Formats: sequence, structure tokens, C-alpha cells
Amino acid sequence: MLNEHIGWLCEHKFHTIRPGLVRIVRLLQRLGNPHKTYPTVHIAGTNGKGSTCAILSTLLSAHGLKTGLYTSPHLIRLNERFRINGNEISDAQLADLLGFLRSLIGDISITYFEITTALAFLYFAKEEVDIAVIETGMGGRLDATNVIQPEVAVITTIGYDHMKYLGDTLEKIAFEKAGIIKRGRPVVIGNIDPGPLKVIIDRARALQAPEYVYQRDFSVEREGPFWTYRGTYFFSALDLALQGEYQGHNLALALRSLEILEEKGLLKIDENILRSALKEVEWEGRYKKIQIGEKLLLLDSAHNLQGVSALLHSLEKEKFLPYLLLLGLTDEEGTKPKLTILESLSKFAEKIIISDFLSPRKPVTKAEWSELLKNHPLRDKVTITSNPDEALRLALSQPIDKILITGSIYFLGEVLKSLKARKYSDV
Repeated sequence: MLNEHIGWLCEHKFHTIRPGLVRIVRLLQRLGNPHKTYPTVHIAGTNGKGSTCAILSTLLSAHGLKTGLYTSPHLIRLNERFRINGNEISDAQLADLLGFLRSLIGDISITYFEITTALAFLYFAKEEVDIAVIETGMGGRLDATNVIQPEVAVITTIGYDHMKYLGDTLEKIAFEKAGIIKRGRPVVIGNIDPGPLKVIIDRARALQAPEYVYQRDFSVEREGPFWTYRGTYFFSALDLALQGEYQGHNLALALRSLEILEEKGLLKIDENILRSALKEVEWEGRYKKIQIGEKLLLLDSAHNLQGVSALLHSLEKEKFLPYLLLLGLTDEEGTKPKLTILESLSKFAEKIIISDFLSPRKPVTKAEWSELLKNHPLRDKVTITSNPDEALRLALSQPIDKILITGSIYFLGEVLKSLKARKYSDV
């Protein structure tokens, strides 16, 4: 029954993004406005929002709060989008809720993401969570999640992505992300360039929303393998399970948000609990290392220029180079700078394998890559394959010990499916 309901869900205009809140508001009203029955944290940003969600939700759960987590997209299973205390929704619960929404919605015009967002709000209400951490799907102002009144909003980063919908300048994109700020509710702001940062701060001040800015009001520093945080609290030698230099920034955003939630009386921070919880944070597909025989694979969902830049910085820091590059990208809107992404990642690549793959978002196909690279200097370095399994087999057969696998989250999901059939160990 679950597969039948998922088939119904996938019929709902996945390829047609339709920003706006009218449809989701009407649906939630019919459900009794479940999103109003528990406190929330709302997290937006071009990159880093998923990891920040994972860190914060883990910390909240560890402190004894029954914590919902709604993120997107999923790597392998739809269930991944809906979690409570780190546990995915069961197949039975997901089938029940999808079946209920299916009967309620009927032939009403609504999108895939609006249905999953309503499902998350309903699931968390039924399970009586103490708090829910909610990640935006795209942008903020017109995102289906932007019906909540969060205890704190977080804007992680501003970069170029989804420009067809969010605008072609960083300031326009920042305006859309700043749409999650609510009157009088605090906002935590990440490492953002001065232009878009001003847009966000101006919006916060217009709404009398207290703003807390990274490096101005709180910060994090790397000390060997550990992190030192300075905010309301001072924590040294923090051991975060998530790898990658860029995760320190996400850690700082999560910790400042946790401090604000304490100030609001939702919890009392316990340093011992906090330290233990950070060692247990998991977020699949973000700087994940896998060992297969002599090969060391690193998987990371860097799918835009800002994400690629952060990834390359981490790779250089820990000398994960040279490498074989295995890449798969989507380009739903036709605006992604595909060649620029490839050129950036090719800097330390001895060989490049690009793969076509199945995705609900439009992948860059084998034919499209062939055309793009027809007269490109990198052409002789690149092999283009039809599917991730073929690409992975080819990569593992090469005499290169380090393999970087990156691009679309959906691509990483397909690679992980192939990897599950092989013997590997997490590093």
C-alpha cells in the first residue's frame, strides 16, 4: 500500500515548483492547523541547512525533548524526510498518513512538497513532539514551510542556486531567505557577504526581530580535530562527529540557536550531554568517508558553486588529493553553471567520471554532458557513463586510491544504493 501512495504523491507536479502559501494554508486549515501545536525552529540557507538541522535536532533530543525533524530531499527513501529523535517514520505510519492525505486532497491542485510538508506537520502533532526543527525546501518567503511562527529562525548561507525562482543577485536571494524572519522572533545569521547580510539585517530590524550574526555575536574556531565555541557559553575541545571544515560554521549556528531556546525556557543546557551528543550526530551524504579495500571514498552533496568551494577548502585542509572525481548533477531550471562546477572540482582530479542517473529532478544527461564537453580542454580527462553503478565500477577499477563522489543528493543516493551491495566500512 505504501508504494501505491508514494506513486500517487509522485504524480503531484514534482517538476513544477509553484511558490506560494495559499494552497498549503488551506490544506493545513482542513487538518486543524497541526503546525500550531508545538514550538518550532525554522532553518533556511543555500548550503549547510541540513547539517545545521541535524546538529540542532540531535542536541535537543539528547536534552530530553521529543524532537521532530523535517528535511528534504531524501537520499534513498521518502521516510528519511520525517524523523523523531533521529528515527525515521515507519512504513506503516507513512502509509497511513499518505492514505489519509490522499483521501482528503482528492483532485485538489497541490504540489509534492506541499503534501510532504503537511504530512510532517501532521505527523509531529499526532506524535506530540516537544519541538520540531523544520528545513525550508527552497528560498523561504514563499516556501510551503513558511507558515510557522518559529521560536528562532536560522539563515545559514546565501549563494547562487535556484535563481529562476529566487533571483539573479545575492541580495534578491537573501530577500527570499529573510522571508522566514517573523516579528519579534530571533534570527541567527551565518557567514554571509556584506550585501546580502544587510538585506537580512534590515528585514530583521524592520520586524523588531533580534539578530545574532556569526563572527559578530558568536563564533567557532578549529583547534586540531576539535572546535571551540564562543557565544553565551564558552565550549572548548568540542568533538563533532560530522567531518569537513565547513561543519564548524553549522555547529556554531546550531549552538547559538540552542542558547536562544534555553533563554526562552525550552531546555537547560547540560555541557556533558551536549559534548556526548555532538559525537553522535549523523547526516548521510555530507563529507562521508567509506573504505573499500585500498580505496578511500568521500561522498559529499556539493551541488552548487558555494558548496563546491567549501568542499574543496576541506579537501585541501586534510590533503584528500589528488583524487578521481565521480560527479552527477541535476539542473531543473537550466541555470546551473555546470561547466564551472566541473572545472572547479577538476583542479585536483587525475581522472573524471560523470554519470547520468535516475532522479525526480532533471539530471544533466549523458548527451548533454557530451555536448558541453565537445570542444572543452577537459574532454580527454572525462568518461561519461549511463548510470551510477557503471560509474562506480569504473572508478573502483582505476589505479587511484582516493575517490571523490559529489553532486546532486539524488545522485549520491543512487551511488549509496550501489555501495550497499559491496563490502565497505565507514571511516
